[in-house]
Amino acid sequence: MRHLGGLLVLASIYLVLNSASNFENGAVAPQPREARLVNGAKMNASKEARMAQEQAYGGDEQGCNDQDDKEKERAAQLVARAPGVSVPDAKTLLSAVAIVNRGNSAAINVEVTSIRMAGATLITSLPASLGTIATDGSAFLDANFSGGSFRPGVARSLFLEGKYSTGEERKRDCHFRFRVILPAPPAAPGSGRLKTVTIKPGRVKGGKYPLRPPKFDSDVNQSEWTVPKGPFVAGKPTPTHTGVEKAHLGDPPAINFVANQSLNVTGANTIAEPSGSANAGGIIFSSANSLAAYSTNNGASFTQLNPTAIFPNDAVGFCCDQIVQYAPSIDRFIWLLQGNGVRLAVASPAQVQSSGGTAWTYWNLTPALFGFTGSGFDYPDLSIGNQFLYMSWNVTGRGHVVMRTSLAGLQAGGTITLGFTNPADSVMAWFAHLVQNAGNEIFWAGHNNTSSMRVFSLAENSNTYFWRDVTVASWTNGGFTSLTPDNQNWLGMVSAVGTWMAGGTRSGNHVWFAWTAGLDNNFKQAHVNMVDLDRSNNFQVAQQVQIWNNDYAFGYPALTTNRCTAEVGLSLEYGGNGNYENHVVGFWGDFMVYITTASDTGTGRFGDYVTLRQAQPTISNPGNLFNAFGYGITGGKADIHRVLFGRPAAVCKSIPPPPEPCVCDDGFRAPNVKLGSQACIHICRAHERPRN
Repeated sequence: MRHLGGLLVLASIYLVLNSASNFENGAVAPQPREARLVNGAKMNASKEARMAQEQAYGGDEQGCNDQDDKEKERAAQLVARAPGVSVPDAKTLLSAVAIVNRGNSAAINVEVTSIRMAGATLITSLPASLGTIATDGSAFLDANFSGGSFRPGVARSLFLEGKYSTGEERKRDCHFRFRVILPAPPAAPGSGRLKTVTIKPGRVKGGKYPLRPPKFDSDVNQSEWTVPKGPFVAGKPTPTHTGVEKAHLGDPPAINFVANQSLNVTGANTIAEPSGSANAGGIIFSSANSLAAYSTNNGASFTQLNPTAIFPNDAVGFCCDQIVQYAPSIDRFIWLLQGNGVRLAVASPAQVQSSGGTAWTYWNLTPALFGFTGSGFDYPDLSIGNQFLYMSWNVTGRGHVVMRTSLAGLQAGGTITLGFTNPADSVMAWFAHLVQNAGNEIFWAGHNNTSSMRVFSLAENSNTYFWRDVTVASWTNGGFTSLTPDNQNWLGMVSAVGTWMAGGTRSGNHVWFAWTAGLDNNFKQAHVNMVDLDRSNNFQVAQQVQIWNNDYAFGYPALTTNRCTAEVGLSLEYGGNGNYENHVVGFWGDFMVYITTASDTGTGRFGDYVTLRQAQPTISNPGNLFNAFGYGITGGKADIHRVLFGRPAAVCKSIPPPPEPCVCDDGFRAPNVKLGSQACIHICRAHERPRN
């Protein structure tokens, strides 16, 4: 995510609905997905530019009986943004909206007194009390309706009215009225076809470009989806809590810590977002928001890099978020850098070493290349399959896009072809990370509501991606307060925008997803919720588990599958209730994670992700280890660590690759039948011809 001066930059989000979407009940043409009234207050330049983008809908209003411009400037200013909507059946519509305070003082005793939708009956109780919303804080409003007939893919207007008070010197009563256009996700199950574009490469070497500060534009870093509260679905909470203890090299016997190394970089802000990977020969490449670093001696020392010196100040430029992978089949580091678009760069470990990390072949992936003119990109991710590299990111005002390009094309370094999804198909997957260890099929997911998720899949032998809804046990999208000893809520980002699919991995035919969930009747602290879906059984839930402890919180999970044991590895953060936020690693099922950092400073803006990668096999460690990248905060500065850990080498055994199941053109799967066989052809005749 994009940041300015270490702080979250809050900016306008616009809704650009698919031109095929329908509007009912007098809804107007697509409008910004954030409703905001500007009261004429005088502001500093950055706020003035931001609010110029936050145009309100016609007829919206907000007022506090201010006496003069100074009072207006100091007042709270509320905005309704990031609506989410779920239509579980034709008679029920579930929605949620984030009410955010953009002003310069708290909005006190915020109360929503009216919620309306034409042709529908409100079933949410009124008034809805949202409490006090601090400056740049938010509260989530659920607005559920009966009646209908409701249909997926149809946008509708939501009308909100309410009141609050503001003012430190003179308390004033305020009122607001917003109209919000709800998004229109498509029906499930469903499918879409990839579109394709081609792009020529560029090449750099030598780090010759003048240093410049990262460019943060105004089209940045907010959620465009608030998860609605779904119908209650009972579940069985994990009975065993997860403990924490310090990681010691070589100990304990069940888990082996080979290295725990600080990158010792300077200038990393406290929203570090560490990523990285390594080859089998001791070359490591890592990134952290606005900087990068590499090691040629297996992490004994790191050399810091400035991306603005390596790449030109062109149409993409450089802003912040970065993701790093290593693809062993083509012997390439893959580096994704966010700017006005994203820059995809590749280099061999030998090139990294010989050039001092400055020789790269790259491709500029701008919004215009994909027909997304007027949008920005944010929160990128990478995953490696058998034949393809997969990428994803948010497309402001449109949704969440996933794309792929062949690994062979990246290795060749010429013009590449990119196949990409329609962002509007997976708007509920905002901020979602891709499943790791994809093999022959990539997966991603988003939350329809707190008891339903939408799971997407794209097989390597197909140009059609599919989605389906999966019911899960209920969880809570709220209660994300976790205080450090210096009274900082290190889960402040999650509290501000709600949760998202933070981690995922594939283990054989089991696909895991993980996210941060809030406290509830079962859990006294925020925790990690994980669901294990059986790919061979139509994505049925095999188990739903939690990483929890009633004495502290867990969050920001990253997952990867151990190459030897097929276990799910963990890289995440813990803290709160007298503990500073710190990076921890481990294995699911051990119910113990190990602290790798030593924070002594809290932050109200931790994030936004940590990383876990399979370590490449060596003679002494033939696939039993992980490379984790996480961080703590010491002396007010980010301390980024690379941690090499795993099971003892003796546990290694080969894992057979997932079978290539029979898949028909309409998405029907026969998981126990081989693709291309006569049996597969026979089965698909009742559907459509098989893909061979």
